[in-house]
Amino acid sequence: MNTVLSGVFALNGFKCLKCTSAEEVLKTFDDYIDEVDSMLINGKIAADRGAMIIVKIKAKKSSVKIVVVSNNDSAKTRVLDYGADDFILKPISAESLTNRVITQLARR
Repeated sequence: MNTVLSGVFALNGFKCLKCTSAEEVLKTFDDYIDEVDSMLINGKIAADRGAMIIVKIKAKKSSVKIVVVSNNDSAKTRVLDYGADDFILKPISAESLTNRVITQLARR
């Protein structure tokens, strides 16, 4: 799924950095902090460590728009309380997801 989403975002003019663990997310963010405008937290990372990532990222750069995608609706309140800018319940089409990210970026 990451490859499909990356492709769709790339077709819409985004540069994507893919990560597979919370630790990799934080390291990659530090390496590219000046280039990151939006972050999509998806899948297992969202379920296991999403709140921690949100807090750490927002502390370093509060302007980053964070969109969490999960199949667990009960996580919505928690991640929004921790600072996520949007929560999307799966399933969602790649086009709809791209539009939600674009909407968040327009709110800067």
